[in-house]
Amino acid sequence: MSMPSSPPPTRTPASVLLLCLACMTLEGYDVIAYGAALPAMLADRTWHLGIGQASLLGTLTPIGMLAGALLVGVLTDLVGRRRLVLASVALFSAAMLLCAAVPSVPLFAIGRVLVGLGVGGVLPSIAALVYEYSPQGRRNLNTALAFAGVGLGGALAAIVAATAVPGFGFRAEYLIGGLGALAVLPVAFRSLPESRVFLAGQQEPAKPRFAVLFARAHLVATVLFCLTTFASLLVLFGLYTWLPQLMRSAGYQLGSALGFLIVLNLGTAVGPLLVGRLADRIGSQRAIAGSFLLAVVGISVLSYPLPTMVLYVAVVLAGVGTVGTQILINVFVASRYPVHTRATAVGLTLSVGRLGGILGPLYGGALLSAHLPTAMLFYGFAIPALAGAVLVVLVPRARAAASTVPEQPGLTISS
Repeated sequence: MSMPSSPPPTRTPASVLLLCLACMTLEGYDVIAYGAALPAMLADRTWHLGIGQASLLGTLTPIGMLAGALLVGVLTDLVGRRRLVLASVALFSAAMLLCAAVPSVPLFAIGRVLVGLGVGGVLPSIAALVYEYSPQGRRNLNTALAFAGVGLGGALAAIVAATAVPGFGFRAEYLIGGLGALAVLPVAFRSLPESRVFLAGQQEPAKPRFAVLFARAHLVATVLFCLTTFASLLVLFGLYTWLPQLMRSAGYQLGSALGFLIVLNLGTAVGPLLVGRLADRIGSQRAIAGSFLLAVVGISVLSYPLPTMVLYVAVVLAGVGTVGTQILINVFVASRYPVHTRATAVGLTLSVGRLGGILGPLYGGALLSAHLPTAMLFYGFAIPALAGAVLVVLVPRARAAASTVPEQPGLTISS
C-alpha cells in the first residue's frame, strides 16, 4: 500500500526554525554548563571534588543522553516528536533547577543524568523536525541554523560562569539555565508543529528497518558511520568538559580560560552555517572530512604559546570542527539509507556515538591526571579528530538502489 503523498516543503516555517533554535540554545547551555562551572566547583571547599570524581560526573550527562536517544526511538512512533520535545524540555529544565539546589554530590549526579535524559530526547527530535520541514537544497543549512543554538547556549553558559558564578557561586550557572528553559516551554507548547514523519507514519504499514542497516548493501557504511560519530562526540564532550581546565594548565588565569570557552561556542554557532551551506553544494562527505581537519588544526595550535587573537582563531576552528561536524554527520547518515530506515539509521549512529560522548570526559581527565606536557594534552584530542576524518572518507559511495529511492515527505530523519 502506498502512502498518500503531500507536496514537499518549498520553505521552512519561521516558527519551526526559531523554536528549534531556542530549544537547541537551551540544550547547548545545559550541556556546557558543567564544564563552564567546573573550575569553580573544583575550588569549592565544601564539595571536595577531585579530577577523578569530576571526570565521572562529566560522563553522566552523555549517559543520560544515550538513554534519552534510545527512549525517543521507542516512543516517537507512539506519541510523536512534538510531545517528546515538550516533555524533554520540561525534564531538563527541572533537572537544571535540581542541580542548582542540591546540597551534595550524589544528588547533583542524579540531576546531571536527568539533564542528559532530557537533552538526549530533544536533540534528535529537533533534528528531525528541521529536516522534515526543509526544502531538499537547504537541509544542511537549516539544520546548521537550528543547531547554531548549541554554540549560542554554550557561549551563554561560559559568560554566566565568568560573570555570575564568581559572585553568586556555581549554583547560579544551573539556576539561570533552568529558568531559561521554563520561559521557552509555554511558547513551544503553543507553536511547535507535529513531525511530518509521525503524521505520515500513522497512514503507513510497518516495514522492516533494523535488519536493512546490516544487510550487505549497507553494512560497511553503517559501521563507519557509527565509528565516525563515536570519534566526533568523544572530541566534542571531552573539549566541552575540560577546555577551561586545559587552558589553565597551559598557564592562563580562570577568566581567560573561560574566555576561550566563550569563543569556542561562538565558533560552533557561526561556523557550521558556512559549512552547512558548503555541504549543500559539494556534498556532506567532503564537508565533514574538511570539518574534522579544521578541528585537528585548531586543537593542535592551542598547544603553542601564540598571541591571544591567533589562539582565538584556533578555538573557532576547533568549534566548527566539533559541533559543525556532528551536524553534518546526521544529515549524511539520513541521505544514505532508504526512506523507511533513516530513522533507525540515525538513531543507531547517535546511540553508538554517545559512547564516545561518555568516554570523552574520562579521556580528558585521564590526560590531565597523567601530568603530560601541555602540547600532548591538546594532541590527545586532535588525534581522534584526525581518525574521524579518515573514517568518513572511507564511507563507500551510495549504491544506485539506495540513492535513487524517491523522496517521501515526512519519512526522513529521526533517531
